[in-house]
Amino acid sequence: MKQLGGILALGIALALSACDRAPETPSTDAEAAVAEPAAAAPPAGTSPATSAAEPAAQGPARLDGYGPLTLGSSLEDVRSAWKEPLQGEVPDDYCHALRPQGSQADDVILMIEGNRLVRYDVRNDRIAAPGGGKVGMSLGQLQTLYPERGDLMPHKYDERGHNLRVRPVAEGGALINFEIDGDGKVTAWRVGQTPQVDYVEGCS
Repeated sequence: MKQLGGILALGIALALSACDRAPETPSTDAEAAVAEPAAAAPPAGTSPATSAAEPAAQGPARLDGYGPLTLGSSLEDVRSAWKEPLQGEVPDDYCHALRPQGSQADDVILMIEGNRLVRYDVRNDRIAAPGGGKVGMSLGQLQTLYPERGDLMPHKYDERGHNLRVRPVAEGGALINFEIDGDGKVTAWRVGQTPQVDYVEGCS
């Protein structure tokens, strides 16, 4: 009995010592090994939107026509496409000029020959030619805009003036002809087919 009592006493002592032991503290190395939670994804729709730049507004003048008109169109198609009355008569196949009415009366002159649109003329600084040339620009500015295709020619009536004749990119295309006065400024320009683009007096 004494032996059994000693064993029981030893067991109780061991149990009590286990209860008094302090819990182990996790090491700092173990804490560092725990991966940090991933950053939360931003809410949908919060990313900055990238808007494309708006294209620059293009004027009515083109190498192949003007506004709704296309070079080479028949007189009937020209009147139909313009949708407003045009001043001028075209009684035959010879060269004749038509002008818009109303607010565009001074904007452009349309040349009709063989009952087809073959050229248009601009004499104001409100409308830019294809490529950017305008009335009021200097010869130097034009040569910067048309560096490789511009041929400088003498003016027929102004001995100090010139014409800058801009050749088309593709053979058979329309030309641009800038009239430049003795002060070196553009006074008018025209776009058209050959030979009509070179009519100095227009339809006169």
